[in-house]
Parts: sequence; C-alpha cells; structure tokens
Amino acid sequence: MSNQEKLYDLLDTLRTGAEAAGTLALGALGLACEGAEKAAEAVRLRYQAARVEGEMDGKLMEAGEMVYATHTGNPTESGELLEKLQEIDVLKAQLAALNETLGRKPENASCPGCGEAVEEGDRFCRFCGEKLN
Repeated sequence: MSNQEKLYDLLDTLRTGAEAAGTLALGALGLACEGAEKAAEAVRLRYQAARVEGEMDGKLMEAGEMVYATHTGNPTESGELLEKLQEIDVLKAQLAALNETLGRKPENASCPGCGEAVEEGDRFCRFCGEKLN
C-alpha cells in the first residue's frame, strides 16, 4: 500500500469519525432543546398557576369584604355575593387543573362542618359526623 493510499484511508477514517461526532452532537442538541422546551412549559404553567392564585386571593378578599359589610349593617345583595363565590369556584377549578398538570398534589381535604382533615374515600367526617361530598 502506497503512502498516498494510507493517507486516503486515514482521511476516510477521520471523515467517518467526524460524521459520527456530528451526528452525536446533533442528537445531544436535540435532547437539550427538548429539555429546554419542557422546562419553559413548566415555568409558563407555574406562572399561570401563580396568576390564578393571586386572582383567587383577590376574589376571596372581595367576598370577605362583602360578608363583613353585611356584618356591619351594610348588607350586600345575595346575588352579588353568589356571583363572586362562583367566580372563586371557577378559579379554584383552574388552579386544580394547573396543579395536576404540574404534578402538584392537592391540599388535604377538610370537613366543611368542623374543618378537621378528612381522608380520601371518607363519606362522613370522623370528628363531627358531617356528610362529605
């Protein structure tokens, strides 16, 4: 084998190695991009959940002010309060869906009658006997 043939064999080996390295680099770049897209989506969802939480806190504050106004002799119309509470229900459902998408576990359920924690599957409160939904 001549020196020229050896040189061509060496160059061919280098070309094959460079192609393999390029393919690996492209694969790594693809994985990195995919990971970055997933991370960006998670950040977007967390931001959206925080925005919904803030909006819900504002609505809860407004509902509390309506209830307090009633306590101080300035009653709020029940329809207005009901509308506010329904807005809160919608926001709670949105937040629950976002948290589920993010893999966050829901807060522990509590009894609407006494506020004690209830376990999944309970039909009645173990403390006060209140029927649970």
